[in-house]
Amino acid sequence: MIKEIDQSRFKKKSSKSDLDQEGPTTRTHEKSTKQLAYERFFEESINEKTGEFYPERDENGVAKKDTGCTYFINTIYRIRTPYASEYLYTKRRAEAYNSLGDKITHSISMPEIWTKVIFSYKTEYNDKTKQMEKVLQGPSGSEEIYLTPFTKDNLKSLYDRRQNDLTQLAVKKEGMDTAVEVKDVTGNMTKSYELFRDQNFDYLINANYVPAKIKAEARMEAASKGLILGTPGDYNQPTKSTASTAKSTYQ
Repeated sequence: MIKEIDQSRFKKKSSKSDLDQEGPTTRTHEKSTKQLAYERFFEESINEKTGEFYPERDENGVAKKDTGCTYFINTIYRIRTPYASEYLYTKRRAEAYNSLGDKITHSISMPEIWTKVIFSYKTEYNDKTKQMEKVLQGPSGSEEIYLTPFTKDNLKSLYDRRQNDLTQLAVKKEGMDTAVEVKDVTGNMTKSYELFRDQNFDYLINANYVPAKIKAEARMEAASKGLILGTPGDYNQPTKSTASTAKSTYQ
């Protein structure tokens, strides 16, 4: 469902909003490439004089009413950390218009996550103060901070902003490169959402709701395309294995 953005929230001195949350992925003094692209998008789409988003224009250059910037969610992820905590994050896209009325877009990746930089310190003697003090040595690592816990209410809030019924739902373990899509075998979006919302994480990531025959067929197809190890014959018979297939994983 496309959501129109309240344009008054994006004037030059406005407070933070859903889109503002994207921000830099690391809270350092230097802006990331992601943050710079984000700022360019708003520079192109906001009228500097009025602080409002530029509207869409028709073939005669006349501004269309009630147009500006909208955004929608493409994918909703349910991620589990090594501590068994579960969170939600998304991939989104914003659509706006430049001063000529031409559409411009901006991808918004994981606004519910930010990267905390961890700094290391060394205890040293300060000859001036005659005391032992901790001295900053510099960055020593980073930590992903998830802002949205997995709850039914939080999920519904995100789901209501979905692009359409082709929006993907996926589960993922922290540290893994791939995510497993949660999709009811009938392809019904409402049933897929209910699975995603109501079932436990292991049940979903192992695709236990998919009949064994369908799993075997999917693995055979993936093997024939060289997407997983083995040959189609290796997957001819359904097994108790619940490894994810090429059909249910994506970056």
